[in-house]
Amino acid sequence: MSALALRRSRICSKSLLAASFLCPLQPEPQNALLHSSKLHSSQSVRKNHQVLCFSSNSVLNRELQFRRRVFPSLSTHAAAAAELSTSDGLTVDRIVASNWAILDESESDWKSHAAAIAQSIQVIKKRLQWNKLMVRLDLLSAQLNKPNLWDDHVLAGKLSREHGSMMGKMKEVKALEQDLIEHIDMIKLAREEAEDSDLELESLKAMLEMRRNSKEKELEALLSAEHDSCSCYIEVQAGAGGTESKDWAKMVMQMYKLWAQRRGFRVTLVDEMSGEMAGIKRAPIRLDG
Repeated sequence: MSALALRRSRICSKSLLAASFLCPLQPEPQNALLHSSKLHSSQSVRKNHQVLCFSSNSVLNRELQFRRRVFPSLSTHAAAAAELSTSDGLTVDRIVASNWAILDESESDWKSHAAAIAQSIQVIKKRLQWNKLMVRLDLLSAQLNKPNLWDDHVLAGKLSREHGSMMGKMKEVKALEQDLIEHIDMIKLAREEAEDSDLELESLKAMLEMRRNSKEKELEALLSAEHDSCSCYIEVQAGAGGTESKDWAKMVMQMYKLWAQRRGFRVTLVDEMSGEMAGIKRAPIRLDG
């Protein structure tokens, strides 16, 4: 478990422990919402030998609100329609609309990191045609739930692959949104909890790493095309230059193979024509994945 995760766990545990001394947790009605504006400030009213606790700013209420927003269910693509927000209602769209300055990484504060990440998420959604993606997922889900789907194995396989690909893209974007919201909430929580000043620094480091990752995802989305999921062939041929050319061709082929394997592609050597002394004259490979 990372240091950041340990600190989060410690803050959550201490928050719940402190709240338990004030009043016992009561089961909440299903689908009930916390309306902090309707709660009074921290106080206890003794009535009929029972203590009724009200606390809009209590650690317990903040923790419960934090958990509801940070850990929403993403088990189905229907959850993608729900816009994730921080404990104070900050969403990706609102972050972009706030026009926070995006500074260089070395000069950035958490707002600058958040603005850069939110901007990348919006670009990715636009490139994926987010609303059309959701509609297509609904249609594919309905087709995959038909009892006679596998009567046509070819069609079933095609629909299943398309659904899996779209679900992967949707979950990837929602994971970026969820991580951003979580980091912002943790930074705000760290500022309120003076007992753990290192948490803010850890969250800032995590946001910086996320900023770089989201920029890579944005570039991938911009360079994506209709046939990106298809397999491809790469062939390297040695040109003029004798043995040195053939040796260089082999090194280039090895570079392509390592690059593909590190990114999760399955590499198959189709054919290879070796050089007389060293290297290769030509070698095609196939990439799947």
